Amino acid sequence: MNTKILIAALAWAGLAGVAHAASIDFSGYMRAGTGINARGGTQVCFGLPGADTKWRLGNECDYVIEPNLSAKLASFEGSDWHVHFMPSVYRAWGQVEAGTDELTTRFGQVYAYGTNIAGLANGKVWAGRRFYNRLQTGINDQFLEINDGDGAGIEDMDVGIGKLSIGFMMNGRGPANDNRYALPIRLTGLQTTPSGDLSIYVTPSGQLKSRDQTTGLDPADQDNGLAVGLYQRLNGVMGGNWLLGLRHDKQGALKNTRGIVQFGGKITAGTHLDVVGEYRVRKDAADAGNKWLALGARTDTHISGPFRVLLEVGHDQVKPDDGSGTRHMTKFTLAGAVSAGNEAWSRPTIRLFVTHAIWNEAARNALTGRLQQVYGDKKAGTSIGIQAETWW
Repeated sequence: MNTKILIAALAWAGLAGVAHAASIDFSGYMRAGTGINARGGTQVCFGLPGADTKWRLGNECDYVIEPNLSAKLASFEGSDWHVHFMPSVYRAWGQVEAGTDELTTRFGQVYAYGTNIAGLANGKVWAGRRFYNRLQTGINDQFLEINDGDGAGIEDMDVGIGKLSIGFMMNGRGPANDNRYALPIRLTGLQTTPSGDLSIYVTPSGQLKSRDQTTGLDPADQDNGLAVGLYQRLNGVMGGNWLLGLRHDKQGALKNTRGIVQFGGKITAGTHLDVVGEYRVRKDAADAGNKWLALGARTDTHISGPFRVLLEVGHDQVKPDDGSGTRHMTKFTLAGAVSAGNEAWSRPTIRLFVTHAIWNEAARNALTGRLQQVYGDKKAGTSIGIQAETWW
């Protein structure tokens, strides 16, 4: 027993020494909860088949746990050098791995980086595995731009008119002789109006391949890709902040073109309003594309103390190119919440919600998964649940 106590004491002393030597920031995100559906069973979430995303309030059937540790290890000539770790968990409800429903931890991010490097126009350099180039909407949780994965790059270099970032991303877990790469380039902070700025994202992608010397076969050819996105922010206009975006991406026969408008701001002293509208056209071979229209809004109203009430309404419409019929779905959520603050984004928050959705016959015929399992013979459904969410 004395030996175990001595080993534990030495371990704690070592950890204390590391913590003293390195400045460590702890941040992160989590959401988790539970719920039921009105017919009996676990909560199901409502998303229209063919849509790119769904409306998230009272409509997230998963766990997300993402604690982040960033340690400052050294300083040199005005620059700071860090290492970043993020053990992460994502588990959709009903997903089982290796015969268990336990939450499996993975490293979603692990990379080293330096900041404020004079030789890189006061920018950053990084290498490793990370969340990268994320541009996200709020109430439907959509990533308009995303290049997560393994790679390296230089970031936020001051080039006078804005800040320039260039990366190289490739999934090292693919075949050694056949893999895809992406070269995400972004220029942000282009001052276009007194109250707003423009961001430009350009991401070419392609294939790196060689003959498989064990089989003597060449990998199948893959088309090069290109994505271009333009995003204008307007701050303090008509009582809130706006994002106006246009994006086009293509790879071979697959092409996507989208336009998006997002607004967030207070409409009364105690009520915050978020609105998202989007239209996307997808073209693909053999009439595999579709047209998607989405429009939704959320109000978040402070009542008193920690108490809030939220209402979200979202409508999606998908018109498949194969002529199978236009699909419609409208989702409603009413939620009461207790939060650590009186603002709409105060966290932690715990919400009790009721979500109801209605859809047409064309949508019912296209349902899959857990939603089809419970409501495959209906054109409406309801879930009731409770969810905790926070970031720090």
